[in-house]
Amino acid sequence: MVKSFIYNIANTKTYGHIMVNVNDWHSDKILQQINLKGKLLPTFITKVVKINSAPAYRPVPFKEGDLVALSSIATRVGVLKPFQLPNDPNSYANIHISQILGYFKENKITINNFVPLYDKVVMEKVDIPASSALQLVSDSMSVGRVIKVGEGGFTKEWKPRPMNIKVGSTVLVRDNVVTTISLGNEEYYITDDTYIVGEFNNTEQYDIKDVTLYNKDLSIFEEYIDDRIEGSFLFKPILTNDTDIAQSYQENYFTIVKTEKLDANKIYFISRFDTEYTKFKGHTYFVTHNDKIMAYKRKGER
Repeated sequence: MVKSFIYNIANTKTYGHIMVNVNDWHSDKILQQINLKGKLLPTFITKVVKINSAPAYRPVPFKEGDLVALSSIATRVGVLKPFQLPNDPNSYANIHISQILGYFKENKITINNFVPLYDKVVMEKVDIPASSALQLVSDSMSVGRVIKVGEGGFTKEWKPRPMNIKVGSTVLVRDNVVTTISLGNEEYYITDDTYIVGEFNNTEQYDIKDVTLYNKDLSIFEEYIDDRIEGSFLFKPILTNDTDIAQSYQENYFTIVKTEKLDANKIYFISRFDTEYTKFKGHTYFVTHNDKIMAYKRKGER
């Protein structure tokens, strides 16, 4: 009765949802880190109870009973908002397939048996020394060495999209978009390929200006600093003559660090909400699509 009820519940969900058993997890760190702000949530590994298959253009390569690794978002859902069924001691969570990182062949929880799903990339963290001797807090995961990649993602039209990231590459990753997974005594980091900014051409110097961007429509910026007003850009707010509040607008002005298409001699006005950051060598950089730029001016222009 319980099993048939589980199947009926799962079948009412939309395509591509996977029901997992929250009680059957295989992670020893999740409860230690789940409520620590500023920490990257680890995944937990759990068993698939029911698969409500995705459409034919996105087949599900694992089967019911297989062990899968969930993303940090799915981990939050599974741990904080599980549901129970009548007369069943187990707790369950419905997870969309996009939040599954991969599965384990033969249900053996090792990195060799882990298969990343679709556009997922598995990395080992590369520790880069901070540029300042006074840097006391180490950067979060921002540089990784690729050890596994999925078969490929999909375009907006659901056409197969091959992976352009190769095993062995050393890459720059946006912050707070990776999930940690502990296997044995090692930690690995998994994210979508779209969250990887580019590849380092020189792994001895690790210069951010030497990164080859994977998406030519992305650019890397840093905040623009102008010495004329206490580090702020002189910007006259609309409907007021008070230039003292110009500093509140400074954080929206950026200069180019790395680009394929933009003019490095210009200052760009971009909403902070349209940027994603990455910390590298103790410095914060900002990544955004070029079409998010709202305005620009040449350096030195008032």
